Amino acid sequence: MEKKKTIKQIIVFYVMSVSIMLGVLLTAVMIISSFVSTGSILLENLQMMAKTSAQNVSANLHLLTDRMANLSLEDALVEPGASGEAKQEVLDERESRIEFVWLAGYDLSGQKLYGDKEAPDSISEKKYYTYLTKTDNLVVDEPYYKNDIWQLCVAIPIKNGTETTSYLVGSYKYDLLNDVLSNIHIGVTGSSYIINEEGVIIADKDLESMQKHENVYELYNSGKNKEIFDNMINSQTGSESMNLHGVRHYVAYAPVPGTNWTLIIDAPCREFQNILFTSIFICAVIAVVLLVAARYLIIKMADSISDSLSLATGRLTALSEGNLKDEVVLAETNDEAEILTNALAKTISSMDGYINDIKSSLGFLSEGDYSKEVPDTFTGDFVAIREALSTITVSLNETMRRINRSSMAVNENSSEVSGYAKRLYDGSTEQAVALERLSSSIQRITAQIEHISANAAQVKKCAGGAEKKVDQGQKHMNFMLETMKDIYNNMQDIVTISQLIEEISSQTSLLALNASIEAARAGESGRGFAVVAQQIGVLADQTADALKQTGDIITLANASIDKGLKTAELTADSFQEINAATEEFTEISLSMAQVVADQKEAVSMVTKEVSKVLEIANLNQQLAKETDETAALSLSQAEELGELVAAVKLKEGESE
Repeated sequence: MEKKKTIKQIIVFYVMSVSIMLGVLLTAVMIISSFVSTGSILLENLQMMAKTSAQNVSANLHLLTDRMANLSLEDALVEPGASGEAKQEVLDERESRIEFVWLAGYDLSGQKLYGDKEAPDSISEKKYYTYLTKTDNLVVDEPYYKNDIWQLCVAIPIKNGTETTSYLVGSYKYDLLNDVLSNIHIGVTGSSYIINEEGVIIADKDLESMQKHENVYELYNSGKNKEIFDNMINSQTGSESMNLHGVRHYVAYAPVPGTNWTLIIDAPCREFQNILFTSIFICAVIAVVLLVAARYLIIKMADSISDSLSLATGRLTALSEGNLKDEVVLAETNDEAEILTNALAKTISSMDGYINDIKSSLGFLSEGDYSKEVPDTFTGDFVAIREALSTITVSLNETMRRINRSSMAVNENSSEVSGYAKRLYDGSTEQAVALERLSSSIQRITAQIEHISANAAQVKKCAGGAEKKVDQGQKHMNFMLETMKDIYNNMQDIVTISQLIEEISSQTSLLALNASIEAARAGESGRGFAVVAQQIGVLADQTADALKQTGDIITLANASIDKGLKTAELTADSFQEINAATEEFTEISLSMAQVVADQKEAVSMVTKEVSKVLEIANLNQQLAKETDETAALSLSQAEELGELVAAVKLKEGESE
């Protein structure tokens, strides 16, 4: 059998389950929100950083271009008649103040006119030369590597008025641009670089990477990346999350003002997520510690609740086992447990009072005292029990009154039957004596035939007396027969009353069964009442046993009365035969004087008839004796039934 969980276990299980689920849910929400918010914040900050860095790059480029613009306005460079030496002198002077790698002047075809030896002889094949000729304005070339130095060229037209006469080109060290990129610190492995309008990386704080001249379209080839790179080279500002070589990166980009370049800043997501993972781990550890502490507090709280409820559950268990005497230990917790124990104490007290009242009422009934009223202390649904007990008491009172009346009638009838049987017995005895005298007379007639007339007269006299006695016995027997029939009918009434009591007992048993069913429906609180219903059933069974004993007595009395009735009928038949014989005997006595010749034959016939009548008389005497004994037994049983009814104490003030 599976062991049931305690309230403490249930509380701890569900509260911890909810706590763990909430912890997991909140942790998941925190993780998701952290990743989302971190990504959003980082992308926004990276975008601002990229925009600021692009402006810084542009500012540094403007610094270079301003220097070149100022230099291009020197008179020695602008005047057409100025000698080459003068122009070279200006360039040398400017190089001494500004860190140029080289500085030179070129004609409109791109051939060097003057300048440093390191300067190329021709710039016609340079990319920035094409821009110079197209725009006729200042141009910044892409960084390039030469003579072990990364350089950045700035070219500007030299004009005489509005007419361009030559081009001035100066090469700066890349350091000015690299300083901006190197100062961008995004994570440990984050990078920043500049691409041109074709997507080629032209500037990077990692100088070794610059030598590769990689194209971002080829380096990070994907459809989504291509869309982002298109936005970059279209001079848009933004930030995205991109997969670069299978690694998720935060990427921000901004165009460099005054150029066709785009500054890109990227950093692997994991570098920032590591901090999140660490934070999540710390939060998880804290959550576990809090859950352990919460479990301790929950167990402590559950112990308090369980201890409070155990006071009620222990008492309810004892109540289910029929214990109504022990006191209920009240919980002083100012919560539902205190209300529960108080209600339980009140319930047990009420049930104990109800059971005592029921026990008292049933005790009076079992002792035969039907005069007691059922106490009016029942409330609520328990009022039905009082009504049922009152109904049973009223029904038993009425039944016992009917039995009392019937027993009195049976007693009277049994007394009359006993008297009639006594008289019948006495008559039968007298008849036997008379017949014996008649037999002696016949013997004397046989011995003294000469005295037959006198003896015949005596026989006639005796026959007349016998006829009267037979008539009288016939009447008494008929009366006794009618009396026995009345007794039989009364016994049938007693049987009906016994059946009525048996029906009441069956109803009581049914009431007990219904009460048991209602107690079972009531659950734990009705278990005590089930015991009451069981006691009512036991009382009903005891009543049924008493009725069975009464029924056995009634059945025996009924059989005896039936037997007496049959015996009385046989006796009546015998009396009719005696009457016929007496009449025949009288006729013989009357004709005896006339038929003296036939005296011997007649005497012989009379002797036979008298012997027969004597046997019948003896039989009647025996039957009368048995009838008397049966009547005495019936009288004894009627008196016993009367004593049984008399032992019952009924209510007063009601009709008998």
